[in-house]
Amino acid sequence: MYESSALHSLGRERKSLCNSMTEKIDAKGMAKLIHGSLEALGRHRDEINALNVFPVPDGDTGTNMYLTMQAVTKEMEKAGDSSMASLCQAVARGSLMGARGNSGVVLSQVLRGLTQVLEEHESVGVHELARALKRGSEVAYRAVMKPVEGTILTVVREASEEGERAAGETRKLEDWLAAVAKRARESLAKTPDLLPVLREAGVVDAGGMGFVVMLEGMLSALSGRPLEEVEDEFCPEKKVEETTTATSGEDYRYELQFLLECGEEGMEEFRKELAKLGGSVLVVGGDGLYRVHLHTDQLGRAVELASARGRMREVEITDLKEQVESAGERRGKPPSPGMTSGIGVVAVASGRGLKDIFLSLGVGVVVEGGQSMNPSTAELWEAVETLPQDRVVILPNNKNIIPAAEQVRGLTEKEVLVVPTRTVMEGLAALVAMDGRLDLKENGERMAQAAEQVKTGLLTNAVRDSRWSGGEVRKGSYIGLFRDKIVSHHHDLLQAARGLLEAMFEGGEEILTLILGESFPEGLEEEIRKFAEEKGLELEVLRGGQPLYPLIVGLE
Repeated sequence: MYESSALHSLGRERKSLCNSMTEKIDAKGMAKLIHGSLEALGRHRDEINALNVFPVPDGDTGTNMYLTMQAVTKEMEKAGDSSMASLCQAVARGSLMGARGNSGVVLSQVLRGLTQVLEEHESVGVHELARALKRGSEVAYRAVMKPVEGTILTVVREASEEGERAAGETRKLEDWLAAVAKRARESLAKTPDLLPVLREAGVVDAGGMGFVVMLEGMLSALSGRPLEEVEDEFCPEKKVEETTTATSGEDYRYELQFLLECGEEGMEEFRKELAKLGGSVLVVGGDGLYRVHLHTDQLGRAVELASARGRMREVEITDLKEQVESAGERRGKPPSPGMTSGIGVVAVASGRGLKDIFLSLGVGVVVEGGQSMNPSTAELWEAVETLPQDRVVILPNNKNIIPAAEQVRGLTEKEVLVVPTRTVMEGLAALVAMDGRLDLKENGERMAQAAEQVKTGLLTNAVRDSRWSGGEVRKGSYIGLFRDKIVSHHHDLLQAARGLLEAMFEGGEEILTLILGESFPEGLEEEIRKFAEEKGLELEVLRGGQPLYPLIVGLE
């Protein structure tokens, strides 16, 4: 299932944690199991991220689960492992505070349920662990407004059922955990039978995959055997096609997540109000602090409801409509009056040509980044601080960079506006609409509206074999993506490009913009020009030099 690679050993302490006869572990032993799960997620997070319903280099489930568990271990370090109760409190708090994305929030609830049982004991065996895993499953199901089978919820539940069964047959921790991990992997393999979107794509659930990885990491820590040895035991054939991830099947534009400080009264009503605005609703926590997660098209209304309840912290907004980041561009008009004086601009882009275009339009700093290369909050903050202006606009130009950009506002005394552009095509359209004589709020409205008017299509290479509505997709072939769907596929770039253009063209468009990537073949530009002539479109060609995407298409 996984590629073999060397792992950093947890050392002799891991090897001494348990032998085949061990029946109980204390807080110190439990902490080592948790560190083992983090190590396993760290090893495989990129593997999980790189696999998606669309065979493109995108996805963040592995990273979200890894960062959630990393927050847990940091909280554990503060609390120490002197008692099971203090350890469990640290796990519950760390997972709530550090939960990332839908998968991370669900995982935090599994951990919350586990700790509710484990904190009552100084040492635990198979019966306590079985009850804890069952409680974790129950708490996670209750947290999800509309539980869907074929997800991490199913994998955790079926693993907990095996935990109860195996506890009646063995008292040895290693044997019990091995049985649970085996059942979890079997459950994972069946997720495509439960979710049509998984079955259609021929993949399994990413969150479920992450949970399986965690269990195998724990088993490695418990037994003292290297992780790759444990993985080989459960998946000797290492079938890559079983290690992919999926989207939720929802069709909402934004993912909104934040911490909410408020009283407990009225939280169930708040949860129901959010459910009217979208899907994947999670409101978890207590004692005055809640983690909230929502997919919605009504971002403003959701924020308004939350603000009325209490104080929002650590707000993260991700645009879900661009599964694949791109670059893109708009016409090279001169900067709006005053753009480079009263308001500074930071933009994210990759490719020498794209950087030059942004700079020519008045951008003060271009931060290197894009698909598979997301700049940190610190890098964006540094760019903001280098500008002489006190008012700054940030154009992330990538959905994965938006949350990092949002964090900059809390780190600087400058007034910062983040326009949630998902591609550089949208970023440049927003930039053209900007007017430095207006305030940030007015500019935000103008720029967001301009970005929404641009249709962006992406042409890239498939990173693995897959399927789409038009048939088979072969690794290395070209695929065209538009509005979160594969709309063309061909081994020939020109044919794939024409298919993408045909899918995007609806009539009424006037301008076709092509941004040529670093791997775009010489000579094909003229062939695409013929398409523009056939459709009566004005054609503009820019050499962006962006990686990963030989061609980015804009229609307006």
